[in-house]
Order: sequence, then C-alpha cells, then structure tokens
Amino acid sequence: MNPKKMDTGSKDLISSLPDALICHILSFLSTKDAALTSVLSQRWRNLLAFVPNLDLDNTIYDRPKMGRKRRRHLRKSFKLFVERVMALQGNAPLNKFSLRCKIACVTSPVNRWVLNALERGVVDLDLYISSEHEYPLPPQVLMSKTLVRLKVAGTDEFIIDVKEVSLPKLKTLHMNDVSFADESGAAFGKLVSGCHALEELVMVKMYWDFGGSCSVSNPTLKRLTIRTPNIDEIPESVSFDTPNLVYLDFTDVVAAKYPKVKLDSLVEASVGIKMTPNQVFRGRDLVNRHYGYKLSKVVNATDFIMGISNVKILYLSSQALEALTFCCKAIPVFNNLIHLTIETDQDVDWESLPNLLKNCPNLETLVFEGLHYGDTNQCFDVGYRFKDTNECFVTGADRCVCKPWDGIPVWLSSSPVKKLKVLKFGEVTYYKDDMDKQTDLMNYFVETMPNLEEVVLYYDTPFDSDLEIISHGFQMLEKVASTKCNIQVISDTISFSTTVYSSASSTSGLVFFKNTFPV
Repeated sequence: MNPKKMDTGSKDLISSLPDALICHILSFLSTKDAALTSVLSQRWRNLLAFVPNLDLDNTIYDRPKMGRKRRRHLRKSFKLFVERVMALQGNAPLNKFSLRCKIACVTSPVNRWVLNALERGVVDLDLYISSEHEYPLPPQVLMSKTLVRLKVAGTDEFIIDVKEVSLPKLKTLHMNDVSFADESGAAFGKLVSGCHALEELVMVKMYWDFGGSCSVSNPTLKRLTIRTPNIDEIPESVSFDTPNLVYLDFTDVVAAKYPKVKLDSLVEASVGIKMTPNQVFRGRDLVNRHYGYKLSKVVNATDFIMGISNVKILYLSSQALEALTFCCKAIPVFNNLIHLTIETDQDVDWESLPNLLKNCPNLETLVFEGLHYGDTNQCFDVGYRFKDTNECFVTGADRCVCKPWDGIPVWLSSSPVKKLKVLKFGEVTYYKDDMDKQTDLMNYFVETMPNLEEVVLYYDTPFDSDLEIISHGFQMLEKVASTKCNIQVISDTISFSTTVYSSASSTSGLVFFKNTFPV
C-alpha cells in the first residue's frame, strides 16, 4: 500500500474545502458554536460573516441556580454577542433567523434584530419570545415579501396585532401559545387570507373561538393543525373551507354547529373533538343515560364527522369516541377508510364504536391504543341493577367485568379488518381486573373476526414469561374465525409469534426471537 495515500493525519482536509461549503456546514451549528470555530485558524476568523443561518438562544442562561446577578451578566453578554454577529454579517443575505429570547422590558433590542433579518431577505423566521410584559410582533413581519416559513411562540404576552397582511411567499405558519390583539375573529381570518401561498397552518395552545364563531378559509392550505387549550365554552359555529386540505389535526370543544365543512381532498385526520366537563358529567349521569338522554339536543358534531368521512387514515381520541356517543346523531359511512386508530380510556365506554366500525366497509387495519373501556352499562353504585345490565351488579368499589357490548355486533362477525394492532397491551390501571378484561377481549376478537390475518400486541411488561403465557393462551383457543391468523406478542426485548388455525385439530406453531427492530 502506498504510504503517501495513508498520510492524511497532518492535513486539514476541512480547511481545504471552499468557503461556501464550510459556511454551509457551519449553518447547521448554533451561532455560538459556529463563532467558536474562528479560533481554529486565521482563515476561519471571518467565515461567520457568510453563514446563512443564525441560531441564537439566551434561554439557556435562565437557570435559577445561577443567581440573578449571574443571569443578568450573561444576558448582557448575549446582547453584545448578537450585536457583534449582526455587525460582522452586515447586509449579507440570510436564509434562516432563529431567536429564542427571554426579555424583561419593551425596550429590548429584539425588534432591531428581527427587522435586520427582514431587511436581509430572511426566508425562515423562528421566534420564541418570553416577556414579562406585553410584546407585540413587529408589523413588518406580516408584510415580508421573502418569508416562506414563519414560526412564532412564547407566552400569551406575545401579541400578534394584525393590521395589514401581505405574505405572498409564505407556505408554513406556526403559532404556539401566542395571542391576537383583536379577539373578534377578524384578525385570524385576515391573517390566513393574506397568505396566498399558505400550505401548512399550525395553531397550538391558542384560543380561536373569537366571539363564539371560527372559520378557516384558504384554497391553498394542505395541512392544518389546531389544538385548543382546555376550556368550558362551546363555540357557536366552526367552519372549514379548505378544499385542498389533505391532513387535519383538530382538537377543540364540540361546536353548536358546523355550517361549512369543505374538506374534499382530505386523506388523513387526527380528531380530538371533546365535550366540556359539564357535558361529560351530564352525559355520564346514570339516570339520563338510562332514559336515552343525548347531548345532541345541545350540540351536534354530525356535520363535522360527515365532512371528514372521505378520509383514508383516521385517528380518534378517547374524547372524540365519547363525543360520537353523545353529540353525533348519525355516524356516516367511511367508504375510503382503510386505517383506523382508536385511543381508549378506562372511563370512556365503546357505545359508539360498533356503529362506527359497521360503517367502515373497506377497513383493513384497526389499531387500539390500549384496550381500556368504561362499563357500558354504567353499574357503578351499590344496589343498582338494571334490566339491560345482564345481571351485572356492583358492590362497594368493585366494578363488573362487562364486555364492551352485548352479543356479537355485526361489525365483528362481518369485519373486513385484516390487521389488528394493540399498543400498550397489558397496561395496568387502577382496576384490578383490567388485564383479564384485555385478554378476554383479544380472544373474543380472534374468535369472531373472520378476515384477520395478523394480530400484533405490544405488551407493556418487563417479564418475558408474560409474553409466553399470553402467546400460549392463543394457541389453546378452540375456535378461530379466520382460516389462519398469525399473532405476535412483542415487548422491548423479545417477540413471540403464534399461528392459530380455524380447525381445532390443526397444529399451531410458536416461535420466539429477540427483537432487533424498534417497536
């Protein structure tokens, strides 16, 4: 081997790269770390001036153990550092400007830094501002001709005052825990309508039921995420006029009405519509449930559910499952749905689930996040015994071990589902019989669903022996609905695979192997 080809230890290969490529590499570092490279050699000293991305963060200095005097000194040093970087870069073009900053007064130089970034044609602006006083977003941000991505976050003292909006190139807008100066709803509508190329909108931890009515209207929007805080107020109306939306992540209190839900192109949806605590209390009341009381007299989510009924992939939170029970007059047919995920909760029954699954004629994959459910028959109090409880009776703090439904629902015996997956299988709750309920329910699925080809259980247990016991239990089933069903019981370290046949005389195979893949 030629020793000359091996003699690379004395050469600085990175420094031999072109300046543009080194600056591109430095752009992936925080600005503080990129600045530290200036001590490597004289050539590196001024490269920071041409780095197209600035990532500045003074929140790392806000640690109580440092003491007030120390934190004040570090914040002052941070200010001087940013000023020097800005001066060094001058008017050089800027691709991304990220600033995480805690400020104590409105005279902060933050605005000067943000305006400098805008003047240099910044494309990606990411601001996290935590202020002890009201901090308004500079209005020039909403008039940028170069911004493609805008993210603003902080606290509710971070105010967006929407006066004029012209963001012709903006494709992505993220707002997290900030507030609008105008709470009438006009500000939000004006902001969205002023983004003529907007493709993704994210609103998290923000109140958006301005004046009781909310509306999202944008023809270019493709992805929408709205997650509101927990509130007790019911919006008067919520509308969606987004014909090109393909992804929706929506968590909000069920509105009184949904006058327009135009989601013609929707492919995937994550739905977390929920009732107010007062509605939950009324909905779960024993007397009202026994006499068939429905909250749809007050609010009705049917129009919203109809609007998303063309999705292919759907995630429903446990709160949404509960809302379907009380706030949906009729569950529509989901002809296109092939993948459904259900979050379960030990205090939420599955009353709406049979009707939902019955209306999914092409469903291929069904995923449960846990196998918890409340007792449908509501036998919680001592001495209660109703005719429709199948003689279930509760004494003291014990709960009846009821199935989620009576008999064999049509959706089970004619289910098209081929793959059934359960996450958090075996997860322990405060109900002592919960593990038995989950195991019985899985046996019930395997014995009843005629098209099952694969069942995957992600078992929440540290003991490998638990997996073997569960897997052997499936082998002992006397009746299986499908011709052949492969069942995998998986933990973080080991996996058991069992093939169960419909004939009791057929042999079943059990294989276990160490996991080498993420679960």
